[in-house]
Amino acid sequence: MITIIFIVGFAGNIYAEDYIKFENITIDDGLSQSTVESIFQDSRGYIWIGTNDGLNRYNGFEMKVYKSKKNDKNTIASNHILSIEEDKKGNLWVGTDNGISKINLNDTSIVNYKYDSDNSKYYNIHSILITKNGDVIIGTCGGLYYYNEKSDDFERILDGDSILTSQDVIDIKEDKDKNIWIATGKGLNKVDIKNKKIYKYSSQQENSISSNKINSLMFDNDENLWISTDDSGINKLNIKTNEVEIYAFDEDDKFSIPSNVTRDMLQDQNGTIWIATEKGLSNHIGSGKFATYNNKNYDNNSLVNNIVYTVMEDSTGMIWAGTYTGISTFDPTNQIKQYKSDPLDKNSLSDNVIHGVYEDEDGLLWVGTRDKGLNIVNRENDEYVKFYEGNTDYDLNSNSIRVITGKDNIIWIGTRNGINEVNKDTMVIEKYTVNKGLVSNNIKSILLDSKGYLWIGTPDGLDILDTSTKEIINMTSVLNENDILDTYIEEIYEDSDGIYWIGNFILGGLIKINPYDKSIKTYMTYDIDSEEYDEDSIKSIRSITEDKKGNLWIGTSDGLVRFNKSSESFKRYTDKDGLPNNTIYGILIDDDGNPWISTNNGISKFDLKINKFSNLSSTDGLQSSEFNGKAYYKSKSGEFLFGGVKGLNSFYPDKILNSSYKPIITFDNFEVEGKIYSNINGLSFKYNDNSIRIKYFITEYKKNNNIQFRYKLEGSMDDWITSSSNEVIFNELDSGEYTFKIQARSQNGNLSKMSRVGFKIEPPLWRSDKAIVLYTVLVLILIYRHATKVRRLDKLVGKKTEELSKQMERNNELLNKIIEVERNKNNYFVNLSHELRTPLNVISSVEQLITNLSKSEEGIGKEKLEYYLDVMRKNLTRLLSLINNIIDTTKIENGKYNIILEDQDIVYIVEETTLGLKDAIESFGINLIIDTNVEEKMVICDKYEIERCIVNLVSNASKFTPKNGSIKVDIKDLGERVMISVEDTGIGIDKKYHESIFDRFNQVVDKNTEVKGGSGLGLTITKHIIDLHNGEIYVESEKDKGTKFTIILPVS
Repeated sequence: MITIIFIVGFAGNIYAEDYIKFENITIDDGLSQSTVESIFQDSRGYIWIGTNDGLNRYNGFEMKVYKSKKNDKNTIASNHILSIEEDKKGNLWVGTDNGISKINLNDTSIVNYKYDSDNSKYYNIHSILITKNGDVIIGTCGGLYYYNEKSDDFERILDGDSILTSQDVIDIKEDKDKNIWIATGKGLNKVDIKNKKIYKYSSQQENSISSNKINSLMFDNDENLWISTDDSGINKLNIKTNEVEIYAFDEDDKFSIPSNVTRDMLQDQNGTIWIATEKGLSNHIGSGKFATYNNKNYDNNSLVNNIVYTVMEDSTGMIWAGTYTGISTFDPTNQIKQYKSDPLDKNSLSDNVIHGVYEDEDGLLWVGTRDKGLNIVNRENDEYVKFYEGNTDYDLNSNSIRVITGKDNIIWIGTRNGINEVNKDTMVIEKYTVNKGLVSNNIKSILLDSKGYLWIGTPDGLDILDTSTKEIINMTSVLNENDILDTYIEEIYEDSDGIYWIGNFILGGLIKINPYDKSIKTYMTYDIDSEEYDEDSIKSIRSITEDKKGNLWIGTSDGLVRFNKSSESFKRYTDKDGLPNNTIYGILIDDDGNPWISTNNGISKFDLKINKFSNLSSTDGLQSSEFNGKAYYKSKSGEFLFGGVKGLNSFYPDKILNSSYKPIITFDNFEVEGKIYSNINGLSFKYNDNSIRIKYFITEYKKNNNIQFRYKLEGSMDDWITSSSNEVIFNELDSGEYTFKIQARSQNGNLSKMSRVGFKIEPPLWRSDKAIVLYTVLVLILIYRHATKVRRLDKLVGKKTEELSKQMERNNELLNKIIEVERNKNNYFVNLSHELRTPLNVISSVEQLITNLSKSEEGIGKEKLEYYLDVMRKNLTRLLSLINNIIDTTKIENGKYNIILEDQDIVYIVEETTLGLKDAIESFGINLIIDTNVEEKMVICDKYEIERCIVNLVSNASKFTPKNGSIKVDIKDLGERVMISVEDTGIGIDKKYHESIFDRFNQVVDKNTEVKGGSGLGLTITKHIIDLHNGEIYVESEKDKGTKFTIILPVS
């Protein structure tokens, strides 16, 4: 019955206007003036807005206003902005009613080309064209001009009155073949660049355009030229066939364009054509039909004003409409639909506060409201049927709808005044109240279970209605018998196993009713007497649903709870985990098993794969951020419906929050100690310019409220900081090098690329690199000087130490020598005493013997006397020789020992002296040998002293040569010198005694060798005698290998 009425009554209404939620920007948001005639987005992402009183640059966070000022060259040419374009070199061209301004986007410097009496070309710049070749062409009320970059001036082109339909140029466009199309106040012109021809189109021509008053031109994706006019709507010109389609206002056609005054046109990224008209914003929905969006003064999210001058699409696909009183923006790709109440449209909801949503078998949408009854919506033809209390056709027991469910042709509606059973076929409504056995009329929840029973939850308990017998069974007493004190039943749910789950609202807790074993069990009941928050309890359950894995998801006033039925374990999620709000109203599970949750602050999706919440708010197209209980439903097609305090939203979850768009961060400006910079990358600042404010924004204007930035300043901090602000301030930075890094995360969770800027704060002069180098040099000099001084001192100390060491060595050697000398002296004097005493003792003993014999009776004979006297003489001679040696040694030490030098035959002296000793030597059993290779050799010498030397050497050799040994005396002629050697086969002399053997008092005597007497002066005297002859004497000997003394004497 209801379906038939829908089809018959509204068969023609197949192009219903979708509700668009506009976000509006007005003077309250910083616009310099309300009337917006041009909007443009530059290459950095800024939105430039031209008004009748100033140019505005917008970044989603703040508005910067540019105005013309007298005597200030760096301001724009005029405040009435007519057109805006950016060339390929990064210059923004701003056309005004009094000239054109060129703004360098890098440093915002401005060059103006103004109108004056000599430059009428700069008057009313309605249009700016940047050609595919990068040329700048402007259209003015005085003709067409081309910018000559070399002369930095504009040159007139096509300036003849008959060349164009008019010199009042309104708009300029270029087609894909680089032909230029020029709209004027008197028609259309095509400049064929290739063939150098001009074609004119006029309303006076047959089958041509419908009006010469053209406001704008636009090429669509098929290269059709759309022409907006000032008095006859839209013309679509096929530039290949010159066929024209005209779309004009028709008051009898609600799908015609709403006004013949059309200002601007745009084809968006999805191919939709949008028209700015005098009576709203229209889009071409196909077949020459248009849907129009108007201002509704009771709806703050409607078009801000019906007079639309310009329309623009930004880089993210968002549409900007400039109107008489501001700007309206919206996302045409937004997949979130909205159903609202419109007092001027009967085909709208009866109220915006939604309670209860259900889609029946025929696809009709049943929508309940708080106090304006029930709406049945046929979404195919946009028909609305209203059920309400007192309606003669569709009378309900209350206009306050709480919950709706149904099956087949029966719809069950819970209200504040009982249950309504609606038969769709007969349109009979049966009502159930306390009069028929309900425990309460205030219905909070209903469940039509798999067995056909209707479970009814109220603040006063639980009822079950047998839908076949209409019998009502009260279950409250059963709950009480199981110690369940909270009978405020807010939610009832049957899971896939046929188990019933009941959520209580006051004391909370979850009730499990198992119909198979008739058991009742409670979980996580709230203790009302406890003053402390109990994390193990569930308070105020509003919704329960089951996912594909059999887990229950429970919506409470304290967050979202997941209940594992197998382990009977709970996991709670709150705003600390990413939920936008802890008050949960509805839960729907998408086809991937992810829960979608309606809250007091938007809708949230919980992605189970990454364990992360993604949130939607009113800026994403939701009716508002606040939703209501029991106003959620998943249709058979997978569509989600959520109702709130300002309408109903519907969407397919797989089309939401899946955008691949990544936000782009742009640095707005940098403020360093009050000075503004457009870029500081690579710059260095003084040490006291160390407080920096950095401003930034992203080009995703539709979701700025939900953007999160994360940044860090390398060189100052290690951790990332998260913020929703578009600026950051760093104060009193130390000198050093810094890199500011920042990323943005959009509403859909996509992370932008890293943006960065590096700068340096120089140290003060006394801490600068030069100063540090100077300090380093000075320190190095000091270190060098100190090191040099230390090295010098070390060297000096080392030298002195070495000298002292050497001196100590010498002193030690001298001391040892002195000790040795003293020891030798002692030995010498001991030996000398012995040498003196021996002959004296012999003489004394012989004298005593002679005396005693003389006194004896026998007397002494002559022979004996002679013998004794001979002994005495020999010992006296020995004693005299010893004394002479002592005297001679003393003379030698005093330098008073003299020799007598004469020419002598050295061979003779040596031979005679040696032969004189032969008998005595050989008497000891020692063989004495004389050897010479020369018979005569004259040498200047002292004969006596040389003889003395030979005697000393031979006598000395005989003392240390054992019996059967030999002594050899050799003479050799060496020319100017003569060599005399005495060599024995005796015990030898250790090499360590060679240097001291000629020293006075020194006697080389082995302790194991028998000493045969001697004073130890012989070698000392011999050495001095040879020295006095300017000769040499040296010893060659090894222990146990004999000894050889060699004398070298000069001939003269």
